[in-house]
This record gives sequence, C-alpha cells and structure tokens, in this order.
Amino acid sequence: MGFSSLLQSKAAHEALLSRQDAELRLLETMRRCITSKVKCDKDYALALASISGQGQKAQDRAEDLTGSLVAQAWKGMMEELDSTSKLLKNNAETVEKDTLEKLNTLCQEKRKARKQYLEEHNRITQHFSNVST
Repeated sequence: MGFSSLLQSKAAHEALLSRQDAELRLLETMRRCITSKVKCDKDYALALASISGQGQKAQDRAEDLTGSLVAQAWKGMMEELDSTSKLLKNNAETVEKDTLEKLNTLCQEKRKARKQYLEEHNRITQHFSNVST
C-alpha cells in the first residue's frame, strides 16, 4: 500500500480515518432510510390491497348493479388499486433484496478496508519506530 508524501503525516492519517468513518456512518444512514422506505411501501401496499378488497366485496354483493356504468368504473378503480398494491409490494421486495444486500456488502467491504488500512498503518509505524531507534 503506497501513499503520496502528502498522505504520510499524522494529520493525513487522521483525515483518512475520519473520511472512512464518515462514509461508514453515511452508509448506515442510507441502510436505515432504505429499510424504513421498504417498510412504508409494504405497509402502503397492504393498505391499498385492503381497500381494494373491501371495494370489490361491496360490489360483488350488489346484484342489482349489473350493467351499471358506475359499477364498472368502480370495478376498474378497485382493480387498478389492487394492481398498484401488487406493484408496490414487488418493488419494495426488490429494493429490500437487491439494494439492501448490495449496501450491506459495501458496508462490510468498507469496514474491512478500514481495518486493513489501520493494520497496515500500524505495521509500518511499528517498523519505522524499530528502525529509527
């Protein structure tokens, strides 16, 4: 691991650690926000499905509405609500599965890189200390 001479000071080392910590905090915040978004999307999809189910049940019980344009419009609206709820749920599951998985992997890689950097820095500092004494 080689660094520019500008990155070899104690201040540069602290700045690199600070940047790595800030990036890790940002990734954790991103993870929490995406998790919250997925939960909200799933809850919203469930609520839409519930509304759609209630609306369709009400129409199914009314036999005297056969051929009614209002009933047909209502049925179309409830079908669209149901379709929207399924789409929202599928999208939320995709975000949960793919995006959060990649974000978690990125967090692990960042932590591993930070640990590796610290170990290498400590090894070099120790070696320099042994050589200079």
